[in-house]
Amino acid sequence: MHFVRVLTTILLISISLSGPAQSALVPRALSGMYGVQSAHNRIFTETSLYGYINGGAELYLEYGFDTLIVTEMVVDGSDIKLEVYRMKDPEAAFGIFSVSRFRCNAGQKSTEHICRSAYQFQFCKGPYYVSIINDTGSEADQQRSAALAGLLIENIIEPSFDPGRYFAEGIDEETMRGAVLVRGPLGIFNGIPVLSDRLVSTVDFSALMITNGQDTIASLLFDSEQSARQFLGECKFSKSSKTDAISSDSTISVISPNHIIITF
Repeated sequence: MHFVRVLTTILLISISLSGPAQSALVPRALSGMYGVQSAHNRIFTETSLYGYINGGAELYLEYGFDTLIVTEMVVDGSDIKLEVYRMKDPEAAFGIFSVSRFRCNAGQKSTEHICRSAYQFQFCKGPYYVSIINDTGSEADQQRSAALAGLLIENIIEPSFDPGRYFAEGIDEETMRGAVLVRGPLGIFNGIPVLSDRLVSTVDFSALMITNGQDTIASLLFDSEQSARQFLGECKFSKSSKTDAISSDSTISVISPNHIIITF
């Protein structure tokens, strides 16, 4: 326990000097983690993120990236890598989480948005997207990852992403497991490829996509009414009606001047 406290103090000093926005989160979590034998952290900002994820940095920056703290540690002889991404807001954190999760296993739900597999534990809460990776996929390493995730979640005081802005009637838990939030051209191309041509010139928006039976529903929130009007104009939307067909298998509904829902 004494070693863990000394290690945590060292981490706190080094992270505070480089990443003030999230300086205390990782050290506080590690202070409650048993069996930590060593830990090494690295800090990445907007300008240095390419040095860590050269092929994927653009997507994080497009969503709204602030800081990344990567901590590589040995816990009871096992290698564990912790990635804590601080994004610009909870929507950006959920967006990255939503396009990163894959084949999630069932298990205890320690926070609102979570995905676990044998080798990776992912979650988002507040402005943070967190990935915890272990090397073996063993039950013991999965438990270590879950314990670390629980400590991090306890120390994040900001609330989780709320989809209420996109769907006022709410979204049930099962639907949210497959929901995807996209921002910007790369997000559109990955999340709503059928609309990529129509939205390529519109950047100041975000969209939450869900599935309902055979339908895919995209709720788009634009930063300005002008951008929403531009989108509608490119879609040849009829101003005389509330809904109109974009194509033979999709419809568009205007909810407010900067809120549009597309079903296709």
